[in-house]
Amino acid sequence: MPLFLVRICTDHDFSSEHMKELGNQWTELEGRIAARTEAERLIGRFTFGCFRVKAETKEKCAGIVCEAWRDQYPDSTSLPELVITGFERDEDENNTVRQINNGLYGVQEYLRLISELSDTIPILAERDALEALRKQNYLFAVDRGCGFTTLLSSMGHFLRTFGVLGELAEGEKAYYYETTVQTASEEEGAISIKDIISFLRDEENEKSYNIIGLDLANFLEARKFDELRTFLKHLERFQGKYVFAFRTPFLEKRAMDEIEDILSDALLIRSVKVPPLHDCVLMEEIWNKMNETDYAIKTDVLDVLLDKIHLEKTDGRFYGFKTAHKIAYETILKESASEEKKVARGEELPDPVICGADVAGMINGGKKEKTGYDALEEMIGMEKITARVREIIAQVKISMKNEKLDRPCIHMRFTGSPGTGKTTVARVIGQIMREEGILRKGGFFEYTGRDLVAEYVGQTAVKTASICRDSYGSVLFIDEAYSLYDGEGRNNDFGKEALTTLVSEMENHRDDMLIVMAGYTDDMETLMKGNVGLRSRMPILIDFPNYSREQLYEIFMLMVRKHFEYAPELEGAAKDYFMSLSDGYMEAREFSNARFVRNLYERTWSKAALRASLAGQENFVILRDDFTAASMEKEFSEKIESRGTIGFVRSKG
Repeated sequence: MPLFLVRICTDHDFSSEHMKELGNQWTELEGRIAARTEAERLIGRFTFGCFRVKAETKEKCAGIVCEAWRDQYPDSTSLPELVITGFERDEDENNTVRQINNGLYGVQEYLRLISELSDTIPILAERDALEALRKQNYLFAVDRGCGFTTLLSSMGHFLRTFGVLGELAEGEKAYYYETTVQTASEEEGAISIKDIISFLRDEENEKSYNIIGLDLANFLEARKFDELRTFLKHLERFQGKYVFAFRTPFLEKRAMDEIEDILSDALLIRSVKVPPLHDCVLMEEIWNKMNETDYAIKTDVLDVLLDKIHLEKTDGRFYGFKTAHKIAYETILKESASEEKKVARGEELPDPVICGADVAGMINGGKKEKTGYDALEEMIGMEKITARVREIIAQVKISMKNEKLDRPCIHMRFTGSPGTGKTTVARVIGQIMREEGILRKGGFFEYTGRDLVAEYVGQTAVKTASICRDSYGSVLFIDEAYSLYDGEGRNNDFGKEALTTLVSEMENHRDDMLIVMAGYTDDMETLMKGNVGLRSRMPILIDFPNYSREQLYEIFMLMVRKHFEYAPELEGAAKDYFMSLSDGYMEAREFSNARFVRNLYERTWSKAALRASLAGQENFVILRDDFTAASMEKEFSEKIESRGTIGFVRSKG
């Protein structure tokens, strides 16, 4: 009876729900499959399991696995995706297919391609038609940092193992070459078309490489399409000598089809799409990287690592698997540093176990958070906003308990100047909504409007949707949202594309995500005109007024009291300073309210720290002179000339 390799790929919701089972669910499934036919579990991960199964045909193999799955999960509304490959080959070919299926994450379309080729190559070889496959090239739609080099290497190794590509020079291990193609305009880190053609002509390179990876990210603008077509014509003469694997970012279908059509005009092309990496896929990579060590990893680490992934994503600069590896190494180093301190205290080296409490400081310094309402009540000058938040929460909670009431839309607009607490309040609201059972996670993702806009045509909708997907069950805070639409008629199609995607996400996930857009009052009003559905989907408007002089002083002293000892004279000097700020200075658009205060506070204790360091002291008390020295620096003392009579007059007291 034929033998098949079956990879069972669960969807991300299922994977997230069962992550803490650490793949043990696959053991039970193995027993259910084995009750029907001969079967062996090869590997069990968060997002997939691999099995070797005997069955008469591929179709009957799929039926057996699906039947076992339904027995184990009778309430499941959908079946997992199955990638089934024949497993009746020589040892090298079987090992290659097994390695690919066991070792790659988040690339189902590539796995389907490998399965198809594995079963097609023997037929082509029987018909002496492998030349057709040598002429087939590949277009990978995959974002940077999401595995293109790995896929390129995997494809080259697969084609060589299965005899599609010839053997290379003895001892040569590379077999693939990868570069970014330079356009007519200079691009750092890229290679010109002329140099690439020269490389391909070199007979020594032909002996060393058989698959060439070419990053086409620089050609994605319509004005560069003709240059791309010319480049592809040059590549035609090298068909059969090399297989070409092109890369573009993951694009929406229209843009992807356009690039694929251009490539297909010159070359035989097969497309492979790799969606942006889901949290489950990243967790898979982090977990496996950590398990390469002798540390035993406890399941409560998963929550900390997921929070760390979210934290890394919030600045808009996330580098896929590279960032996942960084998180894994940081976790290990955090634990080893803790162990070193125990040894330094004379304790025995503990067992190599990493648990959540050991690495919680990666997220919040290990400090216990206050409740959301407590945090809100402690904020200075937020009385009216606190009352409004309580009103919103109460309305949502009542609607959740009463089936006759529609759940109100919770997406919000925050208006006001910088530094008035918009970001902090949005974060606290997420915490409150998690505590009250309104949001599943209550996490916080912070971006600017510019972060949602991508570099290439067709990528903005994908990028915005991916950011929203990460924020399901949490808060998505978009600062300077007005950058998506300025209302002045300038061409900002990418911004409008982001708004269209946001409106769709707000509607489709109105009960499972809170989107907050923030910015200046006038600019936010203009933004609402950028999409006809935007205002109705963001019905809650909260205005954040500028802080008063008294409130700025209170904020400053609150920061000082929280962290340092200080001389009594500091209070008088700080109060005189804040009371002397002019109306014009405080009302200027550039004035940053609490951020201004925080900068002054940090500069003040920096002066005190320097003074203590020069005196050879570790501890210090903040003095009035430290504050005076800080407040006299340019950014805190100069006037804003363009505003006329603005600034402040320093008290002589």
